[in-house]
Amino acid sequence: MRHSPQILHLIQGTTQGVLFSWERETFGEKEWQQLYNYPSYGASLLIQDMGSPELGRVYSLHGEYRFFFLDRKLNLKAGLGAGYIPNTYDPIENPRNTAYGSSFTASILFGLEYRFQRLFDLPLDFKVGTFLVHYSNGKTKSPNTSTNNYGLQAGLNYNLSETKKEYNTSSLEPISKDWTWDILAASGANDSGIWGEANEAFLTLTTSVNKRLSHRSGLSLGLDAFFTPSVKTFIQYRAAAFPELDNFQGDEDWRRVGLFLGHELYLGGWSVMSQIGYYVYYPIDYLNREYIKVGLRRYITDKFYVSIVLKSHYSKAEAIEYGIGIRL
Repeated sequence: MRHSPQILHLIQGTTQGVLFSWERETFGEKEWQQLYNYPSYGASLLIQDMGSPELGRVYSLHGEYRFFFLDRKLNLKAGLGAGYIPNTYDPIENPRNTAYGSSFTASILFGLEYRFQRLFDLPLDFKVGTFLVHYSNGKTKSPNTSTNNYGLQAGLNYNLSETKKEYNTSSLEPISKDWTWDILAASGANDSGIWGEANEAFLTLTTSVNKRLSHRSGLSLGLDAFFTPSVKTFIQYRAAAFPELDNFQGDEDWRRVGLFLGHELYLGGWSVMSQIGYYVYYPIDYLNREYIKVGLRRYITDKFYVSIVLKSHYSKAEAIEYGIGIRL
């Protein structure tokens, strides 16, 4: 997909690959399965030739959920995982690969599928759909223009055995909707966006107040404090190399503070979080003043959780944050 002028020279043909998948159905043994119409879950391995010698192949492994609609004829698959790229950017050996700066990358997979069931009154289904695969390292290492690969799919499915499926429809236990308070510390490594610069570790401190709205969702309002040394490297580089562009002196404050509004979608012990933020302390113009966070949380107990989050400024990724938090 031509999402950036920097990758036009890399789009040389269609991609080819093979996808191996394992999937398991749910029948409502857990409450969250009933809430989401008994989704299935599984894993997949995708081996993909990206259609140009500069990009080469990507090997990615995903964890997936499949959600069903319209009497289970329509389904949405969402997968998140990691990919391995043997043929990355190299200033001498592979300078034209402006998409992949690191050997390891995040991999996101979405698929939408419609199934026509029991053709000719046989245990035979026909399915048709579309998919999107996104590879990006979240600015862990530049260049990171990333790629988006989309396509159509069609196929036949034959059920080797047919058994009546019984779904649990027990009543849901009530949940507490009290206000809570979160404290979260997250870290990782990124670079300034200057090709050839080393990664630098960063620290993000977050606090928020939260309100559970239902079994499915909750809202939060909070503050982020970003301590990102790669921003300091960016300031010093621009001050030395392009002083006329930004009027940087080289000693500007590189720290930022943001105010955010967030949403959390609960899936049992997991949750999908999304946040929209705005820097209330923004001493220099770096990327954009608005930022977005999307990611996953895994609750170890009712109070402790770990998280993985992608922070971006619209389409420009800044970092992947690995965090640990407590909810009081």
